[in-house]
Amino acid sequence: MLLRSAPPVEMPKMPRGQMVRVKLGCMAGLGILYGAFVWHLAHEKIAPRPHPAARVAIRFIKVPMVLPPAPPSVAPALVQPDPVVFSPPKLVLRHAGQRR
Repeated sequence: MLLRSAPPVEMPKMPRGQMVRVKLGCMAGLGILYGAFVWHLAHEKIAPRPHPAARVAIRFIKVPMVLPPAPPSVAPALVQPDPVVFSPPKLVLRHAGQRR
């Protein structure tokens, strides 16, 4: 049996509007499936674990945190940048009679 990469010529073509309906139907079906899955996850009842012996009592001890005072701030030294010197631009003026 030969495998074809294109459908046979005598195969009837599906109307253009029908293809849009098929795509919209597929998208609607996928949207409903996704919505049902998310709803199931959101409304799932999670049973408590049957291992009460595994729970360990923990006591938290609050230790007061004492920080040393911060050192005095130092004023930043302002430095003036060096002046920038540019050479004058070289102008190339073409006369009206010259061509490129």
